[in-house]
Amino acid sequence: MSPAALIGVDWGSSNARAFLFGRDGSRLAERAAAIGIARHQGEACAGVLADWLRDWLDDYPGVPLLLCGMVGSRNGWRECAYLPTPAAPALLAGSLHAFDWRGRGVAIVPGVCHDNPLDGFSDVMRGEETQIAGLPAVCPQFDQLDWLLMPGTHCKWIRLRQGGIVELATYMTGEMYALLRQHSLLSGLIDDGGAWRVEPFLQGVEAAVAHPDWLHQLFGVRARGVRDAMPPDALAGWLSGLLIGYEIQAALARPADAPAKLCGIVGAPRLARCYAAALRHFSIETVAIDGDQAVAAGLWSLARQAGWV
Repeated sequence: MSPAALIGVDWGSSNARAFLFGRDGSRLAERAAAIGIARHQGEACAGVLADWLRDWLDDYPGVPLLLCGMVGSRNGWRECAYLPTPAAPALLAGSLHAFDWRGRGVAIVPGVCHDNPLDGFSDVMRGEETQIAGLPAVCPQFDQLDWLLMPGTHCKWIRLRQGGIVELATYMTGEMYALLRQHSLLSGLIDDGGAWRVEPFLQGVEAAVAHPDWLHQLFGVRARGVRDAMPPDALAGWLSGLLIGYEIQAALARPADAPAKLCGIVGAPRLARCYAAALRHFSIETVAIDGDQAVAAGLWSLARQAGWV
């Protein structure tokens, strides 16, 4: 009798990670590949998945598949409608987009949208909701979190209440840094290839707090560089701190029942350290959370709640 109970896949825009779960929820195997939805779209996903996971699919023909992330987007395998906030894990589990594929049960976790009239648009996310479903299993302080922060190209700030998602705000901080670093008049002045230094980074955070005129402050990077007031490697940290400082201020200014005291950070270690240092400047403690562990735990938890395992 097969020891496997579920194949879980977190399939994003650039990469995909797959987990083979045993009947007790343990991870029997896992793998990753650069087969993101940006390169493989629509029904082409089926062929890509079949090639990538051929051995698992052949060895475990009756084991269901649960997928999350951009695979459920308009450009993904099957489009799944966003669930509006508040969105608890039980609601996600009850709203899986299920279908049959080659005689195998397949389901995709829907994304989440948040409509705040003050924003003027409905914010959206896909994949992060599955990580949130896994937090109770991987984060001992889960019940104490005021915010969950997921930094990256597009940084997600998620407010939780009783395990459910009640607010979502996205900031294009990482993409803005990359654009300025690679395609602006700042590009020739910045060197971000060295070791990260906290001092210039926090100076950038402090500049964001002191000066709300962010468009003017961005030119301050160039002014410091051309006048040799700051070396290229320090300018990279200063710019990063400036952008992150403005992001944190905007997120913390959103209406809340009480001031934020503890923020969970799900992200790459270096970026998580940057945000942790910046948040300490705002008197907010942080706890680091492993994103791969969270999404794996979330896939298993949602499968259990949906009765798939």
